Amino acid sequence: MAYEPAAVRLRRCTALRKDGTPCRAWALWDDPRQLCAAHAGRHHKGPLPAKRVLYDRPANVTPCTCAAYAWPHRPGGGLCRWPDPPLYRCTTPPSTHKPGRWRPPRHMTRRGIHTLQQARRLCLSFAEW
Repeated sequence: MAYEPAAVRLRRCTALRKDGTPCRAWALWDDPRQLCAAHAGRHHKGPLPAKRVLYDRPANVTPCTCAAYAWPHRPGGGLCRWPDPPLYRCTTPPSTHKPGRWRPPRHMTRRGIHTLQQARRLCLSFAEW
C-alpha cells in the first residue's frame, strides 16, 4: 500500500526518540495521540514467549467509506487516496465478489485428493459400500 504524502503525515508516529530524532514507526490506528505501539506503551511487558507469534491480532482499522468503492474498505488501498478524495471510482456493485477457490484440507491432499471432483468421487464410492 503506497500512501499519499498527506496520509503519511497522518499515519506516522509524532513522538521523538531518545536521541531527539522523530520516530519513523507507523502510528496505531486507534491512538488519539498518534503514537506508535512503543511510544503509546502497548509493547510487550516482561519476557517474550519462546515461540514468537507474528500478527497475533488484527489491526483496529476504521474502514474508509469514501466514494472510491461502494463498500467499506481499508484506508489508502487501491483507488482510495485517504485522506484526499479519490480520483476514480470502482463501478463494481457491493456484494458481488466470487468466493475463493476451494482448497482441500491437508489430510485430503496427503491422500492424493486435490480437486473438488476427486473429493466428490471419493464420497460417492464410500456411499456405495
